[in-house]
Amino acid sequence: MTYSQKFFNSANESNPEGELAVNILVGNIIEIATAHANMLGIGNPAMAHLGAGWVLSRLTIEMTRYPKCNTSYVLKTWVENWNRHFSTRDFSVEDEAGNILGYARSVWMVLDMTTHDNFGLAHLSLPDESVCGEPCPIAPQAKHTEILPYLTSESNANPKALKANVPDAEYTFKYNDIDFYRHVNTVRYITILLNRYSLEEFDRNFVNRLELSFLHEGSFGDTVSILRHNSSPLDSAFSLVSHKTGRPVIFARLTLAPR
Repeated sequence: MTYSQKFFNSANESNPEGELAVNILVGNIIEIATAHANMLGIGNPAMAHLGAGWVLSRLTIEMTRYPKCNTSYVLKTWVENWNRHFSTRDFSVEDEAGNILGYARSVWMVLDMTTHDNFGLAHLSLPDESVCGEPCPIAPQAKHTEILPYLTSESNANPKALKANVPDAEYTFKYNDIDFYRHVNTVRYITILLNRYSLEEFDRNFVNRLELSFLHEGSFGDTVSILRHNSSPLDSAFSLVSHKTGRPVIFARLTLAPR
């Protein structure tokens, strides 16, 4: 079973290059996933009495181009698979003429809002016909990798780790970064990452592929180091590492492609 929704890309939701902004696309992906789950009776309202709700664990987006400003586009979503712990949900992006612009694959878990542990999916009932089983035609997300700080001199460092080759930056999560779960919102992470690039870089290139892996929660007031390893001028890996815990909050890969 697929579910679709039409959107209009206004100037307010476009980037400086006159196309749908990546963070807006991700926000709408979350919106349509929420609407479909609600329609199936497995959305957050159905779990409110349990003190639990859906959160993203992983997200991969791969686009050949983006909807232009002042045009409409359609998002379609379907449940690829489902088990006791996680659900995989896929998406396609189409332009006004029905041409495929890209795909996304997401992995979701149900969070216990009191303990912030994985609540599991055993309490939810999803009819077999609601699981499409159709795979998303993009490569699976690669495993996340540790990134060492730019000026590290650790002799016992993980030999498989990447070393940041761009000076580290810092960011402190503020009020507008936090969502209903009182942790950092997915879209805010993307904004933080995109802001590590210059306007000129995006004037020349677009985000061809984005991988996000959510490892630990970020909270209000937390400061993170933004570690970046560029494997090429168009390929970057990022790790946001909490100063408080020393643990990575997210790991991300961004691949750009020339316009």
